[in-house]
Amino acid sequence: MDARVVFALAALAGASLAPIVTMADDQPKLSCVKDFTFSQEFLAKYPKAAAACREVVMKNGMKWARFDANVTKVKGKNITADFLDQYDQKIRTLTFTATPDATVTVDGKTEKFADLREGDALSFWVSEARAGFYAKPGSLNSGKFAVVNEGTAAR
Repeated sequence: MDARVVFALAALAGASLAPIVTMADDQPKLSCVKDFTFSQEFLAKYPKAAAACREVVMKNGMKWARFDANVTKVKGKNITADFLDQYDQKIRTLTFTATPDATVTVDGKTEKFADLREGDALSFWVSEARAGFYAKPGSLNSGKFAVVNEGTAAR
């Protein structure tokens, strides 16, 4: 192989790895299993929580676990959502309420709770320090959703 081709390939390989190394240095990837401890209160209500955890992030010195769910019903101020495990299988159904101006993450974008529709893909966050569902990591003082119906656990 020509030396210029080898050099070009080596340069491309090194350039593509640089962002990965930089990202890893800035924020180490945390594991739902190894790096996050669910409270006993939370596990008593949601024993399959670890199977539904998608990622863990640090925010304001606290660990937060992300869960994904699909909206299955919108009725008045309540939304019902199916929580999904790591294989996108329904693991639990819960019904929430929140103030109309509360925001949620839908398909990676911020939207108002009042604007949710059936089929929306939501993300919820849980703090390692408290049992509860929040709109985003670091929002202990706002953005908490009230569970109005524990729903059913998938078998």
